[in-house]
Amino acid sequence: MTDLSEVSGVDSTSPTEARGADDAPRASRPSARAFPWAAAPGADDAEVRVARRRWYGGAAFGLLWQALLLVAVWTDGRTVDEHVSATLALAVLYVGYLFAPEAMWRHGLRRRVVVLAVLAAYAGLLLVPVGPAAVWSWLLVVALSGFVAVRLWVALAVLGVVVAAELVVAAVVGWDTASSTGVLFAPIVAVSIGASMVFFGRQREAEDQLGVAQDELTRLAVVEERARFSRDLHDVLGHSLTVVTMKSELAARLIDVDPARAKTEMQDVERLSREALQGLRQAVSGYRQADLDAELVSARSALDAAGVVAELPTTGDAAAGDVRSLFAWVLREGVTNVVRHAAASRARVTLTRTTLTIEDDGTGAVDTPAPAGPLDVGGNGLRGLHERADAVGATVTTGTSDLGGFLLRVERRPR
Repeated sequence: MTDLSEVSGVDSTSPTEARGADDAPRASRPSARAFPWAAAPGADDAEVRVARRRWYGGAAFGLLWQALLLVAVWTDGRTVDEHVSATLALAVLYVGYLFAPEAMWRHGLRRRVVVLAVLAAYAGLLLVPVGPAAVWSWLLVVALSGFVAVRLWVALAVLGVVVAAELVVAAVVGWDTASSTGVLFAPIVAVSIGASMVFFGRQREAEDQLGVAQDELTRLAVVEERARFSRDLHDVLGHSLTVVTMKSELAARLIDVDPARAKTEMQDVERLSREALQGLRQAVSGYRQADLDAELVSARSALDAAGVVAELPTTGDAAAGDVRSLFAWVLREGVTNVVRHAAASRARVTLTRTTLTIEDDGTGAVDTPAPAGPLDVGGNGLRGLHERADAVGATVTTGTSDLGGFLLRVERRPR
């Protein structure tokens, strides 16, 4: 219990305020060596989905320009069989170009370099069935390296090798022939594509750093709000509790010598107590937030008590600062559903920066949301969770989990 001397003191700053910064996760600044278009090796599902959207949109546009190469192949005066074989060889490259990132996301630099090297080697072999015009297909290797290479120096190295190889091809076929057939211009286009990748990559890095700054501002706002709330509680309760203490001591001294005065003092104590309690309720009702780390501890305890084998993270550090409170509410509701209704023997909680998933292997009536728990203010069950999710730009989905039971997932929509 708080000492009355602390309540009535001048300094209202508590150790909790000083540690407030630790309650919100700090986003890490991207490494200066990293190529920001690429999904990091440890990217979660949401980040890979974003990377896919970026890649396939741009990759499909890049393949449209390859139609010019196919036209050149079919109009170079060779036989139909040679045209067909060249087209099939290019089609293999195009398929590899489209789906190579699937073999590179979630993997480290070595795996990505190997995939790039294999695709580049195959592109070089296209000189046999396609001829010198194959240099235009090498632009796809440059574009691919920029999207998935992870390190900027790898993308620049690939660009340098491709440009050098194109110049060698131009020298072999002759500078005049290379100029008249357009092969000589391929290095210029390759450099242009590489420069564009670097430029837009740096722009993406700036956006990521802006996101870091926004997360930091959010964290600081939470810390400031907690400090303000602590000061408000001090202002609301400090004076009232001090006066209550003084009047209680006075009533204790007067009860034998002046019972009527003692009764009056105790009536004042009752009035002040009610006023303080009302002020506390008003303050809490406008501030109340769930804490993700505390809810994880509570969830583990509840599942263990119910005999459910629990798989869940020990801390909520992986979650972004602006969704931690939402995730805490969802975790509370989801675990309540598992304990009360699922008849489950196993439950799994998965947490990423933007997603929280709760799964079980139960056989209960999963279509009936759990009753509102003691922390479920602002709505009952899943309806309340949908309202909370909408408020922060997130979506709540339900379904059947991989474990065979109920699945509850909340995910912040991409910004």
